[in-house]
Amino acid sequence: MLTRVSEALVKPGREQEFVERVRSLVRTFPDTYDGLEGHEVLVDLADPRKVQYVSRWRDEQSLENYAGPGWRTDPVTFPDEDEYLQQPLTLRHFQDVS
Repeated sequence: MLTRVSEALVKPGREQEFVERVRSLVRTFPDTYDGLEGHEVLVDLADPRKVQYVSRWRDEQSLENYAGPGWRTDPVTFPDEDEYLQQPLTLRHFQDVS
């Protein structure tokens, strides 16, 4: 299983609007993307401008079907996302080794 973490640093005052937009966009992902094992939208308690979209994928092929061939380096974004962000998304991947 692979875990993908996309982290946004949201402009002050736009946090709630950004979170609602992301939640709305990802709501249908489990029915849309085969291999998506689970996902969450997380807000940092210490700094609510830091928002993560965490998704867990069955395998690399499932993740590539979602994010494209550049899944390791290219974040998935939505139109006008940059209006909410202070900087580009950061992207990390983790592999379950248990």
